[in-house]
Amino acid sequence: MENQELITEVIKSIEPLFKKKANVIYEIHIVNQPFADQMNIFFEWGRIGHATISRQIKAVHHVGLAQVMTFQRELEKRLPITIRVD
Repeated sequence: MENQELITEVIKSIEPLFKKKANVIYEIHIVNQPFADQMNIFFEWGRIGHATISRQIKAVHHVGLAQVMTFQRELEKRLPITIRVD
C-alpha cells in the first residue's frame, strides 16, 4: 500500500474519534514490529487524571523502518497531533 493511500485511510478512520475537545490529549502511536515485518497504528486520547483510551486504527504488513519513518513525517505534515514511534 502506498503512503498517500495509507495516510488518507488513517485520517478517515481517526476523524470520528478526534473530537477536538478541551483538556483532552490526542496522540497517534505507531508501533514498528521488525521481526513480524509489521506496523501497527493506534489512536490514543485521554484527559488528565483519567485512563488513556487506545484504539487500533490499522495494521500494515511488509513494512520496513525507513517506510515507518517516512509515514510518520508525512502524517505530521497533515495532522496537528503528536505522533510517537516505537
